[in-house]
Amino acid sequence: MFQDDNVSFSSTTMRIIPTLAVLLGSDELIDRYFAAHAMASLVCTRNRGINLTIANSGAVSGIINLLGYVESEILNLVALANEFSLVKEPDQVILQHLFEIEDVRLGSTARKSIPLLVDLLRPIPDRPGAPQFAVQILIRIADGSDTNKLLMAEAGAVEALTKYLSLSPQDSTEYAISELLRVLFSNHELRQNEMALSSLNQLIAVLRLGSRSARYSAAGALNELFDAENIRNSEIACQAVQPLMDILGSVSESEQEVALSALIKLSSGNTSNTALLIDVEGSLLENVIKILSSATASEELKINAARLCSVVFSNKNIRTSASASGCMKPLITLMQSERSAAVEAAVFAIKILLDDEQHLELAAAHNIQELLVGLVSGKNYVIIEASLSALIKLGKDRVPRKLDMVEAGIIERCLELLPGASSSLCSAVVELFRILTNSGVIARRPDVAKTVEPLFAVLLRSDLTLWGQHSALQALVNILEKQQTLEAFSFTPSEAIVPLISFLESSSQAIQQLGAELLSHFLTMEDFQQDITTQSAVVPLVRLAGIGILSLQETAIKALEKISASWPKAVLDAEGIFELSKVILQEDPQPPLDLWESAAFVLSNILQYDAECFFRVELPVLVKLLFSTIESTVLLALKALMLHEKNDASSTVQMAELGAIDALLDLLRSHQCEEESGSLLEVIFNNPRVRELKLCKYAIAPLSQYLLDPHTRSEPGRLLAALALGDLSQHEGLSRSSGSVSACRALISVLEEQPTEEMKVVAICALQNFVMNSRTNRRAVAEAGGVLLIQELLLSCNPEVSGQAALMVKFLFSNHTLQEYVSNELIRSLTGTFQFKLYESYVPVTLALQFLYSDNLFCSIFNCLTSYSCEQLHLREACGLQQL
Repeated sequence: MFQDDNVSFSSTTMRIIPTLAVLLGSDELIDRYFAAHAMASLVCTRNRGINLTIANSGAVSGIINLLGYVESEILNLVALANEFSLVKEPDQVILQHLFEIEDVRLGSTARKSIPLLVDLLRPIPDRPGAPQFAVQILIRIADGSDTNKLLMAEAGAVEALTKYLSLSPQDSTEYAISELLRVLFSNHELRQNEMALSSLNQLIAVLRLGSRSARYSAAGALNELFDAENIRNSEIACQAVQPLMDILGSVSESEQEVALSALIKLSSGNTSNTALLIDVEGSLLENVIKILSSATASEELKINAARLCSVVFSNKNIRTSASASGCMKPLITLMQSERSAAVEAAVFAIKILLDDEQHLELAAAHNIQELLVGLVSGKNYVIIEASLSALIKLGKDRVPRKLDMVEAGIIERCLELLPGASSSLCSAVVELFRILTNSGVIARRPDVAKTVEPLFAVLLRSDLTLWGQHSALQALVNILEKQQTLEAFSFTPSEAIVPLISFLESSSQAIQQLGAELLSHFLTMEDFQQDITTQSAVVPLVRLAGIGILSLQETAIKALEKISASWPKAVLDAEGIFELSKVILQEDPQPPLDLWESAAFVLSNILQYDAECFFRVELPVLVKLLFSTIESTVLLALKALMLHEKNDASSTVQMAELGAIDALLDLLRSHQCEEESGSLLEVIFNNPRVRELKLCKYAIAPLSQYLLDPHTRSEPGRLLAALALGDLSQHEGLSRSSGSVSACRALISVLEEQPTEEMKVVAICALQNFVMNSRTNRRAVAEAGGVLLIQELLLSCNPEVSGQAALMVKFLFSNHTLQEYVSNELIRSLTGTFQFKLYESYVPVTLALQFLYSDNLFCSIFNCLTSYSCEQLHLREACGLQQL
């Protein structure tokens, strides 16, 4: 009756439906069977109202209970149904029609049906056909509804399906189960289900051994599962690689599509899986190249093939393989597509491929630069950023290619992008500028100069990455280190310096260095040096100067050189003395000479600003400054050390121990600051405690050499060197040291050169100390002509000179050491001093005469003495001449 539309659409029919629903719960199979047939005839009318009424009547649960019964058990009922031309399997017909309706599929009817259908997934002996149909209905209910998927999982669907697969069901059932798992695993929460990993193993088994349709569904399910990181990184997951590779070689585009997608996910971020792709049987890249080069393959398939290239090219072994080069041309072709997704996939793959040197040359041969420059425009920032990355790799260390990019208009295109660019895109643009301006030829171009102000604007962005800051600063350094370019800009000091101060305080050493380097370029201009804004950079620069990292110190101190000339107080107030002193004394790492001298120069500027600062610089620093090659620095150090000595005489001992003596001797030898060096040296040696130090004996020879050096022109220097020798000779041990002989000869040399009266006295006094306790030195003096020189000096009108000469005679001839050098001329010279009435010399002369006494000279001495007037002779007793 219900096969007649007039009957089924009558109002009475609606009242019968609840009764039919009740009959579906009858204990009698015939009632249930024909009630199902009646409803099947109704649902076949496809009347939405009737079908919704049936769904809401509660009939669905009764229908589900009919699923799967074997026809052999109800042959008589089936025969009767056939006689009336009723549909076969009414239960399936009803469920198929009802769950085509979205309201039913997503409503309460479906939610109530899910547990019943899931129960049918467990094999039931007397209802063998139920599971397969239950799977089909569950697929329909689950598709598009995450709520239904979760309800199925709660009802145990994943476990039941996994177990069902392990029983190796028929191909059609295996396909349906795999398809249902694919639908379920499209839900994120279900991929995290602990049973998902168990399903993985069974799905891989289907992928290997199942029918073609089942393998396709299993690949789809795996594709969903591989969205879960824990699953794609599991040990089992790698077993899917080979069968997925096999599917990739299929002629079916849909199969290739799902295989590509699964392989992309499986290998993304997993280096071991990526490496496995090249190790398994069959060539992945060969299949990919076939897809990319195919004239019939859809663009969507080619896009996924390119995406797989991006993943696998991250593996160096794959990227450098011979097959990888074969991808270049079809990828470039895909890059010229009108579809942005295709361009994006191709550019990304090429960008990674360009990490290998051989592919750089291959890409250049295909004129890819022009294509990439053309892509740097528009609003697709993903493509633009990838294109910039590829251009960076192409241009690195290759000036001709960089010039080609510039000629193609890359700079103008990038400048257009910057105002609205994201942080990452900004970083890519400024990195390209850095690569381009690494070439001096490009950095000097007028069109490159246009990038300076935009680069400063980029630096002010708070969201710019550290790498972006680094690239922007390096590009600016590359451009502005050219003086003519620097002077062409009209930056005020505040516009240029203030943005750089934050970079001096960056957490990145490289950025600190570039910030200081750029600042130092600006400070080459006098107006920048003198502007008060410059003071704000002093504190971070001083901190960098003492940080102990050579590269940072070099740039910071270079900038401070300029600043300290105009703003020494600012450097002083920023603890400049302390930080720069650290550089002066730094040993690990040892600063190069230029850096050390720069630090010394800045410190000198501070000291010149305020003399009170001399006492704030520690002695080790001042002594170290003596080794500078810059005369002004050395003079300042000498001045400071002299002030320290005047303030505390004992400081000379510390100076000596710190190496001041060696430094001062080097200065004398090199004829630098001779007077100042000699003065400090003499002051140091004048301290008895210094003369006790062992190192003093090594100073005698250099001082002697200085006096003997024909290039020594400084008379004050010579006098001070002689005084220093005199100080040293006061120490008995030093006067007998190995260098004392050369000292004696040097002093004799000084006396031979007609020196000043002061020099004569100094030299003679020094000689007295050297010969007093050393026969060797006496002999050396005599052999050097010293006796004749002294003999001449005895006749000097200067009583101090003649007196000291007489004492020298006494020391020379004590103990009758050099009697062979005693002569009548010497006696006459000694006694001749009396005729000048230089009474101050009478005592030393008389004492000298006593040492010259001998039998054969007695008469000569007596005659000389008695020849003088009584006024002179009355001194005999006072002089002890009666001993003669």
